[in-house]
Amino acid sequence: MISFAEGEVTKLRREFKRVLEAPDAKAVCARLSQELGGYLPPPTRIVSVYFDKPGHPLARRALLTPDDCLKVRTKEYSPDVGAAGRERVVLEVKREHRGLTQKRRVWVPRTELGRALKGGVSLLPLIAGGSLSPVLAVTYRRHVYQVSQEWRVTVDRDIGFHAVSPELALSPVALTVERLGLPVWEDSRVVVEVKHLGAALPEWLAALNPGGATAYSKFAEGMARVHAFTSGGVGVVGG
Repeated sequence: MISFAEGEVTKLRREFKRVLEAPDAKAVCARLSQELGGYLPPPTRIVSVYFDKPGHPLARRALLTPDDCLKVRTKEYSPDVGAAGRERVVLEVKREHRGLTQKRRVWVPRTELGRALKGGVSLLPLIAGGSLSPVLAVTYRRHVYQVSQEWRVTVDRDIGFHAVSPELALSPVALTVERLGLPVWEDSRVVVEVKHLGAALPEWLAALNPGGATAYSKFAEGMARVHAFTSGGVGVVGG
């Protein structure tokens, strides 16, 4: 089995997304399973918290220029392979620019997350200054299909958008769906994201590329749904 969580396709890549209804997503997953010799990867539950500065400059940028934006978030995985019994999160800065995505990420014990967000992690200097606050939590169920180190496909279902408080987001206790409670909004659609390093994709998979279609952003979508957030007359992205 290929290790994908910290691979090069995670750190620097090109990507495109398709937002599909459940029957269409099922057909895509069947083709992906064939690429893996019939293997069906087990699902992972993910809880992600997005952070922003006063005035929401990162949310505004994600909404207005999804092809040129910056996101700061944490992720928690269940199951968390490699956690060794520790409660931890991955703190991530994701930069998207003209189809190229770059990530910088570091694993942080939950008890140290508050300090890390105030600039205690030199790996992520972009978040220094201590002015970031949690603005949105997103929960979803993910399947990861990876045949090689050059490309992989993630399929996200049961996407829920939640309000989140600093007390929950920065708690020393793991943030779970149960602790967040019912979502403010649930997206019944399925988000399929193809991430690659420029290698040739299977022809049928490359054909899914929407080209100039509007990108789907969980951050922008969630801010619009949970906070009725708009910027310059622009509302919900992707639906």
